[in-house]
Amino acid sequence: MCPNTFKITVEDGTNLEVKLDKANKERIGIVHIFHGMAEHMGRYDLFVESLNQQGYDVIRHNHRGHGKDIIERERGHYDSMQIVAADAYEILQTLYPERDGLPYIVLGHSMGSIIARKYVEMYPDTAQGLILTGTGLFPKVKGNLMVIGMKLISLILGKRRRLRWVNNLAFKPFNKRIPDAKTESDWLSTKKDEVNKYCEDPYCGFLMSNQAIYETIHEMMVTSRPSEIKKMNPDLPVLLISGKEDPFGDYSKGIRRLGVTMKRNGVQHITVQLYRNKRHEILFEEDHLQTWNNMYDWIKKNILKKNKVSEHNDNE
Repeated sequence: MCPNTFKITVEDGTNLEVKLDKANKERIGIVHIFHGMAEHMGRYDLFVESLNQQGYDVIRHNHRGHGKDIIERERGHYDSMQIVAADAYEILQTLYPERDGLPYIVLGHSMGSIIARKYVEMYPDTAQGLILTGTGLFPKVKGNLMVIGMKLISLILGKRRRLRWVNNLAFKPFNKRIPDAKTESDWLSTKKDEVNKYCEDPYCGFLMSNQAIYETIHEMMVTSRPSEIKKMNPDLPVLLISGKEDPFGDYSKGIRRLGVTMKRNGVQHITVQLYRNKRHEILFEEDHLQTWNNMYDWIKKNILKKNKVSEHNDNE
């Protein structure tokens, strides 16, 4: 295990794999990455190196049911997204009980973006910025029907069961607009090598439990309710980033819907960045460096200046 990789035992005794990469120049902030469903924190290595070069310390961890060193019967399962969000908060408090005025930015991708939404509603005074990539919001009728269906499946067939047909029911439709799809995961990216890396990674693409799928869809809908959004810090800057061809974001319609819903319910600073001909894993897509740089510019404008963090060490 690398010196910057370790385990933290959270309140209920669960061991979580954690990695902390320190900035390699004067620190200007802390970024906490919440990875997506059926993947792991190691996939973000190149992005983390870039964040370190910008001056950010980066925290990342494998959520419950994810990672390399876990009990196989636990893979793909967690009981509650609220517990998963609480894990992230406990990790932050363990590593950075004091942040010396440095802004703390939560960045969640896909399932991790739903966890991040839950997180900032549960702990509204913690983050100074929220970045959601590949997030989602299904139309109310569709989303609620999926929630009811997955709830029944979880109750009748078992919360912990990992059934291929249930996973296919939830995720296979995401490929429907890709006529030349070669794998079940082509919806992730237009870059074939990135799709292949995901498919060949032994710690990616595993089956998720009935309960974990239910919790993800359920909290996608719950965290967009006006009553829940109003729990957020209304001054929290929020950046929504998505490929226009991302089915999880309802091909950009869900992203716009989420932004409007947040704005209508008191969140003052919402920015939406949509990228043409890009799919779900926008951080690893074609021209991803431009996406990263646009993100860094947004952080400087909306968070660093607001928090009066020195920017004299920016890249020239």
